[in-house]
Amino acid sequence: MKHDFFPYNETEWNKIVDDAFAPDAQPHVFSERYTSRKQEFRRQMEESHMKQHKFRMKKSLTAAVAVAAAIVVIPTAVYASTQIRGYFQNGGGEYQQEMVIPKSDSVSDQIMALQVGWMPDGMATDPNSGKYRDPNGRSITMLFYKMDNTDDALTHTVNYSVSQETLTCGSNTVLYAVTDTTGVSGKDVFDKDVWVAFPDSNYAVQLYATTGVTKEEIEKIAENLSLTPSDKETAELWSGEPQEEATGGTDEVYKVDDYTIQQIGDTIRSDFYDDDDKYSRVTVKLDSVSVQDNFDGLPAVDDIGNPVDYSQYLNADGTVKDDVRTWYSRGDGVNTLDEKVKEETVPQRVLVMHLSYTNESSITQEICVCPNLLQKNGDRLDYGEVACEPTDETMYCNGTLDDLKYGEFFLFTTDRDHSKNNITNVAPGETVEATVAFLMDADELQDLYADILGSGQKTIVSLGDLQ
Repeated sequence: MKHDFFPYNETEWNKIVDDAFAPDAQPHVFSERYTSRKQEFRRQMEESHMKQHKFRMKKSLTAAVAVAAAIVVIPTAVYASTQIRGYFQNGGGEYQQEMVIPKSDSVSDQIMALQVGWMPDGMATDPNSGKYRDPNGRSITMLFYKMDNTDDALTHTVNYSVSQETLTCGSNTVLYAVTDTTGVSGKDVFDKDVWVAFPDSNYAVQLYATTGVTKEEIEKIAENLSLTPSDKETAELWSGEPQEEATGGTDEVYKVDDYTIQQIGDTIRSDFYDDDDKYSRVTVKLDSVSVQDNFDGLPAVDDIGNPVDYSQYLNADGTVKDDVRTWYSRGDGVNTLDEKVKEETVPQRVLVMHLSYTNESSITQEICVCPNLLQKNGDRLDYGEVACEPTDETMYCNGTLDDLKYGEFFLFTTDRDHSKNNITNVAPGETVEATVAFLMDADELQDLYADILGSGQKTIVSLGDLQ
């Protein structure tokens, strides 16, 4: 993950953590803007492409890691039983389904472990996350559960369900639901919500799969899932799906008059600068800023300096493609689905910053390259927005250049050693250089400012109008 703000070093970070978790620490109140953006980012993340289904992924990784550890070691046992162990029932609307796996009363207390007997070619497991991925971007997440003794059945609600069916795969029952992908079509996103129930058992597997994973592959995976006796419990206890917590906050406004405005070429000293503190003593200059309609002169690297191919974002003449944004009305996933409302085409420009950082401390340290853009709006300053940031809860949009345009720089480069977008081993008194690039709407290049230290501080640089 890219480092966007302070601290610049481990010692300062540890101090912040200690302060945050002190017995007398006060809870932080986030702004409505922050909360709204956080919710939208979470919705657009890999797992949330299933239209705000009730995921249990935020609970614990136990269930997922248990599956990842269940490497293929034995084939599925052949059972004579073909008992159906689950079913669908309407959850209250046309697009809401409830999966039900009744508890079996005729089972022993023997602890069971999950065995994964088959995965598609190329699917490699990450033991830390419980995910299986292949080089084509297809992904499967599996979670291993055991029913709580207090419940009569395991139940799971699926919103945005456009099809569902109950299958028998070997001796296992499979509840197979596919969810609507309006608003995320064209991407390999999680659209399959599947449960596998075993005969005469109170264990079950929850499986999420992306659009590229076929139904036939899901059936074969399910057929080759089995249980074996174990002396260690690796399943997570299923105790019902938690309700989402309400969030709130105060409306945080950034006023122009609250900032000290500097010019290009001025030296900016961190607000955290302390003459008695040997850490965080960093200054930075914005040496130059320019705008272009292509990637000429820029290395093919991403926001943490890794190689990337930008040709997919270019027109035949070498200029940056327009961002085509499609707006959708948000359904409730119960009685209505998301619907396309409008489409707009927005010309793009590349804004390039060249920066110089100086370590003014007495020790070698690591410096974060993490500038942010702000735009003047009346007497306010707004931090760089996501291209398709929603105006309210009922609308959202997706852009064809979302991978590059998300309110932060998409390119970082330096000729120094670095860890992601942090320049490492900067000696006392040494000055190092870096370049970052932002993708901007062509009509957003007026009244721009930059927080070049990226710490949310009150000294910023005026970029003027960059037409």
